Amino acid sequence: MQGCNRSQKIAICTVGLPARGKTYISRKLNRYFNWLGYKSRVFINGNYRREICGTECKSQFFDPHNEEAQKARNDCAKMALQDLIQFLQNGGDVGILDGTNITKERRHQIENDLKSQFNGIQTLWIESICNDSKVIQNNIRLTKINNPDYCNMNPEQATIDFLNRIKMYEQAYETITDDENLSYIKTMNVGADIIVHQVYGFLLSKIVSFIMNLHTYPRPIYLSRHGESQYNVDDRVGGDSDLSALGEMYAEKLADFFYSEFPTKEIKNEIIFFTSTMRRAVHTSDVVAQKLEIQPLQLKTLDEINVGICDGMTYSEIAQKFPNDFQERKINKLGYRYPRGESYLDLISRIEPVIFEIERSRQPVMIIAHQAILRCLYAYFHQNEIPEVPTLDIPLHCVIKLTPAAYFCFEKRVLINPQTGEIQQKEEFVEEFLRSKSKQKSFIDL
Repeated sequence: MQGCNRSQKIAICTVGLPARGKTYISRKLNRYFNWLGYKSRVFINGNYRREICGTECKSQFFDPHNEEAQKARNDCAKMALQDLIQFLQNGGDVGILDGTNITKERRHQIENDLKSQFNGIQTLWIESICNDSKVIQNNIRLTKINNPDYCNMNPEQATIDFLNRIKMYEQAYETITDDENLSYIKTMNVGADIIVHQVYGFLLSKIVSFIMNLHTYPRPIYLSRHGESQYNVDDRVGGDSDLSALGEMYAEKLADFFYSEFPTKEIKNEIIFFTSTMRRAVHTSDVVAQKLEIQPLQLKTLDEINVGICDGMTYSEIAQKFPNDFQERKINKLGYRYPRGESYLDLISRIEPVIFEIERSRQPVMIIAHQAILRCLYAYFHQNEIPEVPTLDIPLHCVIKLTPAAYFCFEKRVLINPQTGEIQQKEEFVEEFLRSKSKQKSFIDL
């Protein structure tokens, strides 16, 4: 996203009843923007309400006729908006206001407050509508009854109280209409239908495309580097070398692993299988594809980072021939661009369409590619800070299985010994959740 106008501020505000996926969309967008290199943050009204009013606010607190509670909730919403404004004033690019914002009066006030603080700010409203009772019940079960409001209540009572809370909001709910003169996106039943109104500009148009690919269907995503290549043995960068003998062994063991992961032909036929066009990745993928009897899709987008005039060199040779470049890369590995080559920032822009494809998919996804490429993909799903991307641990002969959930991503690492076929599995964990909880505790909506 280098070269875009960073002076343009963007505010995204959600609209909708509880349990309609507003926080899910907000967190997804926040992850997407930060991955692209924008400074983005989510401000969740519910967190401010819990901090100020406590976590014992049951459904009666949300009654629109409860004037005292209504004033308290309005005050909390104003605090969230003020913090969003301050964030944008202090260098933020995108502020996301996650709240119900169900009345025209509230939306009008937010628009006025934003425009009074910023000249030419772009404000986008995203209304999430859902009439599918199964989706709503599932959302309540997965996310709402586990949040701090219900930590001391059994799941059945929590569900009843939350459904009553929704009824309170329904009394005041006003859907967005064209006469409000707002830029908005309406998404119905988790993206089954989408309405776009007065949405203009490069980045806002990308938001439309991104949201169109979102869904909540669980599916595994498998990431693996190719087997060891001859250039890996020689410690050379770039090139299009084929697999070493050890790399060929890994390809066979990797095929056995995936065969055990997908035991039936019906499941195998559903797999979406991506690989790069480079020989070491194609060779690895072909062995897996033959075992599973499926066809991989080769994408040049997934080719390894282009190292330009350093292609085929060892790091020692680069240090000797291009000492200034070698030092510059050590200082700024993220932004460093090899002469006539690419940087990690270039890679992120390059593989963005692959992210859209993965998000769109409702079937298992397998990707066999290269270290730098998989670092960028991994960072998206785990919401790593951008400077962390070039140092993420993506070892050879390891399968990383990611399973996206509503607000986090489960991970399991499977280390495969190419010679013996021995498998060592690291216990599943939720790294993004733990990281977010420690770094941004006040902005998490559990």
